[in-house]
Amino acid sequence: MSAMCQTVNSAVMDATLVANNNSELKVSISKTEKQIGQYFRVTLRYRGEKKLSQIKLQKWKQDFKIIEGDEYESEDELGQIIQMLKLRLYPRVEGVLTLPVLRLGQSKSQAMHVNVIASQVNKSHVKLNWILSNDSPWQREPVFLRLKLQTKDIAAHVLLALSETKNGLFKPLKIQRRVLDDGSIVFDVGWVFYLKQEGSLLIDFPVIRYQLSGSDRRRFYLPLQTLNVKALPSYLPPNLPIAKLTLHSEVITNDNPVSAKNNHSWKILVQTPALMSQGVPGLAKQLAMINAYDIAKIKIEKIRSEDKNQHTDQFTYYAPLPQWLMPFGKKLEVKLRYFNPTTGQVDTMLHTLPRVWNMPQWAWTIVFFISLILFITIILKLKPPFDGQLRLIKFRKQIKAAETPQQLRNIILDYVQVITLSQWVNQNSGNFNRKLSLSNKLNKICFSNIHEGNLAQLKQKLLQI
Repeated sequence: MSAMCQTVNSAVMDATLVANNNSELKVSISKTEKQIGQYFRVTLRYRGEKKLSQIKLQKWKQDFKIIEGDEYESEDELGQIIQMLKLRLYPRVEGVLTLPVLRLGQSKSQAMHVNVIASQVNKSHVKLNWILSNDSPWQREPVFLRLKLQTKDIAAHVLLALSETKNGLFKPLKIQRRVLDDGSIVFDVGWVFYLKQEGSLLIDFPVIRYQLSGSDRRRFYLPLQTLNVKALPSYLPPNLPIAKLTLHSEVITNDNPVSAKNNHSWKILVQTPALMSQGVPGLAKQLAMINAYDIAKIKIEKIRSEDKNQHTDQFTYYAPLPQWLMPFGKKLEVKLRYFNPTTGQVDTMLHTLPRVWNMPQWAWTIVFFISLILFITIILKLKPPFDGQLRLIKFRKQIKAAETPQQLRNIILDYVQVITLSQWVNQNSGNFNRKLSLSNKLNKICFSNIHEGNLAQLKQKLLQI
């Protein structure tokens, strides 16, 4: 252990082995202690018959991200060619790490040890935690890698880039910035990625760049991860979504990019985390068959929607409504197929499109005039009884407001449009006896010397007729 510590704390380390054929491989490192996110400067020097570019660095890649730099040649004091290669080694984890022996031809280096400590920028510790959503996905199934980077530097920024490798495609999630109660800043970041190949894959995730004032202060590389990727069934079409779909549809008006003659259209919103570039297979064709339009009239817009928890490709379809459509009738359904990673089977979802009234303009004109004629006819039929009801209400109010028998008599004559109460009595056979009795009393009071009478009782009897 003491020998290892002395090795770690040395300022410059060299490891050399000279073979019998006078070949030599030397590895030198400038410093043996770095923070996670910083890189070690390593130089490889080789004298021999092989090409230094042929050296295998696989043993180093488990703990380090290797960035190759300049490769050049020089001569030593004996005039022999020395090949040199500059490397930058970013550690993936903290702790004491080993650089295993390298071999090239008959030469080999000796193992080295470096010490990786926690990251600290401007006296602010930088902490990184991460979690993988699934280590056994299907091919092309969306897998989420979510990270939390914490710092107390309020000027810090985090950058992630889109990356595509031979194994798959990595899309960065939207970066969310939060402030904790203690003043710390937390960045919620990550990727959604899709693996193309099947089998056991060793995944090297893209870099996480920690920036201040627009320049990288730390570059973090995560440990390599082994994922067991399950092969999709061979019968699946290559464009089938490998994730569930979410659909929403509505009828829109006055903002229709499809047709100037038909200002109504279906707006269908499809969201999925699946990897799709051309929309949902078969949806445009089904819409064209439903509305009997050319498929070229179906417009598709793609919008990327993301947050710290999910990533979805959002497709918006604009499809003109059929020329003849009513709110009732047979359901208008579209069927969408997708591969369900949970069940490992192909599922089908049915979505019912909304129905509304829709007709050509000339049909709407005819409907308008027919409706207008019906409206006028109904008004003309309803007007007489309505007017009669209004006159009756007014008549009853006048009866209640009458102050003398003479006023009451005149109100009756004016309402029925007659000259005498006898005409009123004979005008309608209904309530003849009660009307006759009431008319005799009113005439007696109005045309005799009797000036007294129970006016309230007369009003009550008249209102009951």
